[in-house]
Amino acid sequence: MAAAPVDGVERKDPLKEIAQPFIDLVRAPRALWGINLAYFLEGWVYFGMLGYLAMHFSDFIFQGVPNPDVHSHHMVMVLTAGITIAMFFLGTVADKRGVRRTLLLAFCFLLAGRILISIAPAVFPTTGLWSALHLLTMAGILVVVAGYGMYQPAAYAGVRKFTSAKNAAMGYAMLYALMNLGGWLPTFFSPIRRSIGITGAYWVYTALTAIALIVTFLILTPKIEAAAIARAEREREGDKEKQAADAAGGIASDKAAPVAYDRDRRIPVHLWIMLALIAGCVVFLPSPADFIVWGVIAAAILVLGFVPALGVPARRWFANHPLSDVKFFFFIFALIPVQTLFTYNWLVLPQYLERAFEGSFVSENFEVFSNMNPILIFIAVPIITALTFRKKVYNMMIIGTAVMAAPAFLLGLSTSLPALLGYLFVMTIGEAMWQPRFLQYAAEIAPEGRTGAYMGVAQFPWFLTKMLVPLYSGIFMQKYCPAEGARDPETMWLFFACLAAVSPLLLIAARGWVGKDFKSKAA
Repeated sequence: MAAAPVDGVERKDPLKEIAQPFIDLVRAPRALWGINLAYFLEGWVYFGMLGYLAMHFSDFIFQGVPNPDVHSHHMVMVLTAGITIAMFFLGTVADKRGVRRTLLLAFCFLLAGRILISIAPAVFPTTGLWSALHLLTMAGILVVVAGYGMYQPAAYAGVRKFTSAKNAAMGYAMLYALMNLGGWLPTFFSPIRRSIGITGAYWVYTALTAIALIVTFLILTPKIEAAAIARAEREREGDKEKQAADAAGGIASDKAAPVAYDRDRRIPVHLWIMLALIAGCVVFLPSPADFIVWGVIAAAILVLGFVPALGVPARRWFANHPLSDVKFFFFIFALIPVQTLFTYNWLVLPQYLERAFEGSFVSENFEVFSNMNPILIFIAVPIITALTFRKKVYNMMIIGTAVMAAPAFLLGLSTSLPALLGYLFVMTIGEAMWQPRFLQYAAEIAPEGRTGAYMGVAQFPWFLTKMLVPLYSGIFMQKYCPAEGARDPETMWLFFACLAAVSPLLLIAARGWVGKDFKSKAA
């Protein structure tokens, strides 16, 4: 039963919002079960292995190497940023080969890559930078990158193909919910890691990858896939007939007409400034050992920098790109500072908990705390969304980013369990306040007919965050929270907190400028 409307707006029931993904999962067609159960397992494996990866490199592979934390964080960046790049090139595989075949192929890559990562210490026990152990482990990471580049787009393509307009939202909500639940399950790996080590835990995660492959093969059969696609197409045809009938009856469609590109528009100055800054980083900051990191950045510069020189059509496309909208450019890049806190969850937090709380329950069971965010988000998002859905979107962005950044100062003041729990809980509340509104605001600020382009580009800063944070996080870990020697983690977190606080300050400063043309003032 729907909640009673207030002032013509239906109130949302937080408990119903939490329970709905489970209700939808039970009622979902078998094809979606084939995607979602495997997605749940993959979320468990991905976040579990990611949480150990920097420690695996720092404490084992780069043992005895100068500045091991710096190099280990760069290797994590190869995985996280590499996945985003791989999606760009491999995201269309599902359209060519079909959802089922692509998912199975992706799981084969994921399984092979994780076998290489797990078996590397046994095959090549000698550690060191650019050792055979390092190279084989990195080869496994690159195979995983290729697999994930196919896997996630294929999973979302499956939801799109197996659902119609009336149940598509349910399908995507299920993926989001199950990913967060899977990301929470590494919490219970502390006893496994303590008994058989990180390499042993990796073998367990590799076995779970094999189970996900088998689940996909057995549940999402070719017959089930074909039946799901046929059913969804019938439902979509019914939707088209209804839209045609509505149009004949004089009911306006809400589909926006495509926008023509401005042929005479010039490439704005702020885009050239951005490219110049990135180029400056490549010229002045790299070290010889980081050629992989800077090679990726240089490749991105070549792609972006030479687009204007490809001809008039390319220049026109670049000049009309969403990033050429200076307000949109400012808005999404202003969120990078607070988004760094997401990256610390897997890049910094596990090592910080193990080292700064050495000898305590927190250190021995750091998985419990470093994996707390997903389950808190799973609970908090529907509750906070239900309580704040009538609030102005831009106001929620300001308040949410401020609330998310503020608790980082707690860790800058004290290395204690109360400060840690305060950071985790309050940060999660802030994240739940602004993150769901981010894409909504990106859609609202987009011109008519350009919503899809703006929504896609809105993810670009998240990619940059995954590339930029590892360039300094390892340096700070090495200096303020090393594996051995004097530690001062409070100074490290004070820097992180001040950086995150830049986002709400920028949003406040630009409120009258960025928000004045906002079409819908409330959610």
